[in-house]
Amino acid sequence: MRFAWGRRGALVFFAALAAYANSMGNGFAYDDTWVLEDNPIVTEGRFDQVLSTPYWPGAVPGTGNYRPLTVASFVAGWSVWGGAPWGFHLMNVLLHGVASVLVFALAATLTGVVGGVVGGLFFAVHPVHVEAVANVVGRAELLSAVFVVLAVLLYLRGDQASVAHRALVLVGVTVCYGLALASKEMGVTLPALLLVVAATGDSARTDERLRRAVPVLVALGAVLVTYLAVRLSVLGVLTGESPAAGLRGLSTPERVFTALTIWPHYLRLMLFPLDLSMDYQPAVLPVARTFTVDSALGAAILVGLAVLAWRLRGRRPVVGLGLIWFVIAILPVSNLLVRADVLLAERTLYLPSVGISLAVGSLAATVATMGHVARRRAVAVGVVLFGALMIRTITRNPAWMDTSTALSALGGTHPESYVAVRARAAGLERVGDIEAARDLYGIALELAPGDYGLRVEVGTFYTRHDEKREGERILREAIGIVPNHPYAYRRLSEVLLLDGRGREAHAVALAGLGEVGADGELFALVSESYVAKGDFEAAVRAREAAAAQLPGSRNQWRRLAELYDRLGRRAQADEARQRADALPDEPLPKQVVF
Repeated sequence: MRFAWGRRGALVFFAALAAYANSMGNGFAYDDTWVLEDNPIVTEGRFDQVLSTPYWPGAVPGTGNYRPLTVASFVAGWSVWGGAPWGFHLMNVLLHGVASVLVFALAATLTGVVGGVVGGLFFAVHPVHVEAVANVVGRAELLSAVFVVLAVLLYLRGDQASVAHRALVLVGVTVCYGLALASKEMGVTLPALLLVVAATGDSARTDERLRRAVPVLVALGAVLVTYLAVRLSVLGVLTGESPAAGLRGLSTPERVFTALTIWPHYLRLMLFPLDLSMDYQPAVLPVARTFTVDSALGAAILVGLAVLAWRLRGRRPVVGLGLIWFVIAILPVSNLLVRADVLLAERTLYLPSVGISLAVGSLAATVATMGHVARRRAVAVGVVLFGALMIRTITRNPAWMDTSTALSALGGTHPESYVAVRARAAGLERVGDIEAARDLYGIALELAPGDYGLRVEVGTFYTRHDEKREGERILREAIGIVPNHPYAYRRLSEVLLLDGRGREAHAVALAGLGEVGADGELFALVSESYVAKGDFEAAVRAREAAAAQLPGSRNQWRRLAELYDRLGRRAQADEARQRADALPDEPLPKQVVF
């Protein structure tokens, strides 16, 4: 039996590798740039800061995520591959292979080897996983799912073990839970998943299994409390995620109505994953401010899944388990309980899809007991479906080659997306069609009026093209949306300085420091506002504060040397110039995608 499991597990592993092998030619795309390339914690190997900083670099106080294990894996990868994207993609593909084998093992434990193979293969080649595997930052999904599924497997093994072995299993499950939480917040669902697993199977032993689950659940509760305490100390809040552009400003009922409209898309992506998209923000998915037909359909699907799982608890318990697994695992990002930073993202279906894989495996195990002719037909259908899923995955992987390719693919499939509209506007500006770019930016603002990053981008666009008053208005609106983020203060202060309004620029930069806290670029703008009015002593003090905040910035030390020279402080100027000369040239700033 172990030999059979080994061969079939290897089959699943290599199927996963075959489906995603061409993703190893991808570069860094979209959030990869922000989380890896432009993140000094990753590029400078700052392992000592992994536990004490948010996942998103420069996260607004009170927002962000906490994923230290994922960040640590990026830091380690950068030290090994020196920033070469192929190494990061290789690790993602291998992790997906491991996750697929674990899904095979879980399905085989619950349904038998045939169900394990089919469920594992379904998970291994499914196209909805492309975003999680082919985009480097999707590693958070991979790691969290690996540890959640491993914890469930350990729990099932402990259910049949002696008392001594169950103690070891308890330790293993709790460690896995901590690692899952440290990878991504989706891991929080493990206790609920274990409870459902314990309630699945022979009804005569359900009470006994639930009693045995109590010590495990207590231990997991202790892990969760510890994690939340650490998260609170780092982020300042327990949840803290910035709401998706389509959710900002919605009341709780409106958010729930909108969340319900997404459930048909969940099922479509799992069962018919032809139309895939990197973005589902407005207007790909509409916002529902009332209880619409789509909301009713979503509510019917959600209730239907629960009812179906209950009715199958005796005849097809693993199918029911799979359906409930999907519902539980998707809840943290479904926007039904709390606001998430996405309306829908394909990467977030990675852990929930384990449940659908279990259901598919269970159905396959049932088919295996049918007559010879029925089995042959089922195998033929399965091979065709497997091939279709494999082909769709392989053809989708290159869409994440880089940011430009990802945005082009989005524009081709969903040109109505405000992200696609925004990208087209930026492209038109680059080729000099300013009027068309202005029109598209206006459309993007109408689609996502609450998007802070978009307003900063559009405001900056107007200021670049001598429409400073309009740019100033939009930047002030951005500050009103997110008053404790530095980017809008920086851009607005720069605009005012260039417009000769030094006093106003000074006030904006100081207001930003008051809201954001110490920020090197804002200190630099305060310094320049002092230069504008001839107060070089104050300008030096502010620039010294900027250099202290940005000690690796060559430009800060060069400017400080110039100011020292203006005051006749030759020794200090020479020292600052030496600091500057020892640092590398600074690259041109990249556009930040919020």
